[in-house]
Amino acid sequence: MKSTTKKHTIPNRERIMEAYMEELQNSGHPPVSVRRLCQDLDLSEKDFYREFTSLNMVEKHFWKDWMESLVTAVTSGKEWSAFSSKQRYLAFLFAFAGKALECRSLLEQRFGQLTCFCSPNSLEGLKKIFKIFVSDLVNHGVDNGEIAPRGIVGSLYPEVLYIHWRSVLNYFLKDESHGFERTDAFIEKTVEFAFDLLSTQAIDSAADLARFVLPQLAHFGDKN
Repeated sequence: MKSTTKKHTIPNRERIMEAYMEELQNSGHPPVSVRRLCQDLDLSEKDFYREFTSLNMVEKHFWKDWMESLVTAVTSGKEWSAFSSKQRYLAFLFAFAGKALECRSLLEQRFGQLTCFCSPNSLEGLKKIFKIFVSDLVNHGVDNGEIAPRGIVGSLYPEVLYIHWRSVLNYFLKDESHGFERTDAFIEKTVEFAFDLLSTQAIDSAADLARFVLPQLAHFGDKN
């Protein structure tokens, strides 16, 4: 880690994140202190704090940058502008599955035991980038008539799609099929189902039904 060549050719920010995540993956826990990490990298603590305000922020920025690079790569494709909203989301998820193979063991170590409804602090930055991305994707779908506008309900779509992305991650980490073909099938089937709902009045009908049924159930419950 103390290679002078690395020191002069790789920015400190990248070196710190690389060393932090390598320690995390190899030992199962983050570096014990900023001082120890800086000693390993032949950096001053001042160099570290120019890039990050604490050790905890290193992993947050790692996953944020990871998602940002994925979104940038997908949206810069030649055919992106011609894609429908559903095609864009599928392209993103398939690209994610491919990129996740590069660090599957790390993803499994950090998130393999978490449900898709958990919100670890380490994913705060990643979640923000993801929700900005899918908000644009949803707006594109509304503009071209692919997604039905639903006011307040529609504002929940980015959060719902984030939970869906987490479910894809969880499925991928448990998938033992050859070439992870079951993950590909899971992506296709769940996205098809999700966009069937987003493009019809099914959600509105379900909401109307709930508004009618729940008060009735409460009324019957009071009688009993």
